[in-house]
Amino acid sequence: MSREAFLETLQDFITKEKLTKDITLILFELEDFPLIFFSLGSQITNQLLKDFSTYLRNQFDIPNILFGKNKENQFLIALLGVSFLEVLEFLENLTEKVKAYSFKFENKKISLNISIGVTLYPQDGKDAYSLLKNAEIALQMAKKEGKFKWMFFESKFLKHFEKLNKFKNIFEKVIREHLIIPYIQPIFDVHTGSVVGGEILIRILDDKGKIICACDFINYAYELKYIDELEALLGEKIIEPNFFGLFKNRFLFINKVVTSYDKVRFLLEELKVWKTITENYDISCIFEITESSILEFLDFFEMLSTENKTEKVGIAIDDFGSGYASFTSLIKINPKFLKIDGNLIRQIFKSKKCYTIVKGIVSIAKELNIKTIAEFVENERIAKALREIGVDLFQGFYLSKPVSVEEFKKLIS
Repeated sequence: MSREAFLETLQDFITKEKLTKDITLILFELEDFPLIFFSLGSQITNQLLKDFSTYLRNQFDIPNILFGKNKENQFLIALLGVSFLEVLEFLENLTEKVKAYSFKFENKKISLNISIGVTLYPQDGKDAYSLLKNAEIALQMAKKEGKFKWMFFESKFLKHFEKLNKFKNIFEKVIREHLIIPYIQPIFDVHTGSVVGGEILIRILDDKGKIICACDFINYAYELKYIDELEALLGEKIIEPNFFGLFKNRFLFINKVVTSYDKVRFLLEELKVWKTITENYDISCIFEITESSILEFLDFFEMLSTENKTEKVGIAIDDFGSGYASFTSLIKINPKFLKIDGNLIRQIFKSKKCYTIVKGIVSIAKELNIKTIAEFVENERIAKALREIGVDLFQGFYLSKPVSVEEFKKLIS
């Protein structure tokens, strides 16, 4: 059924109480749908959707079940008069049936992945429309957990989505009015204590003009997909001669969030711009990329590393040692810096394994002529241990908290 017909039918059951009040609404989404659409085109994708719909109905030809479409890649199922244990069994069965499905096209088999949101009547909604609204919220939470996950709606989700809505409004205003402020986390030489550079951090202003720290909004920016626009605005704020003057003969570390191949291609173009800037202002620009992003788009970063012929522009691998196949990236992209994962640094006195891993990272980096930076250096005891291990640079509250541009001027003078 269409969305409207499905909701009307479900509401009819609720209003007239044709069945027991045990009603479950299941909303599931086909993931990677834009990629499927791009790969197959609209006509073949529509054939896939029709084929999958038929498959679904045939697999669940049981009484007291309704099927519908919510959006192009979202399906609705209502279970009428089904106990909670039976709902759990149905969800297990649903995921297994979807995993077993494949669509054949030009000697290829297209498989599908789904995420599922679930609501129960009457506790999660008094009518069909509120059940669907809360199922959509549960679906969004399930998508965060990964493929083939389901999530039952919980009232605490509402608080999360209230926060999302609040930050959505803040981000829209920040982007519209350019309410971005660059802050700088100074980076120090471990032996001389001199400032050798700084990492550019993003701060935004709320409705009252109060500065909001990234730790309070960055996860929402990722979830709401505003991070690229915020990052672009931050870039505009720092592309000016006065700012470059602060980093003469120093390293300017710029975080780059990479979530798509398009973003990597954009970095290739940006690299050319920064080559000119570094030559004109005698600074060194370091793109700071998380280890997970580099491994996800490793071939592209290898190309970026190959095309970069200047010593003034390079890559730092952020969160190195955070649980990925770290050393593959060292072979492929030849980074200038490794920023050792802060969780390892914090644990060096609590875990001998962490201490050994940090020591091993530093040793390998020295063999490969790569500088190491320790983040989250929070006290002298940690600083002393890292000096003895051979870390090259420090960053953390023990030496300096993130500072405004004016404060950074004073620090380097």
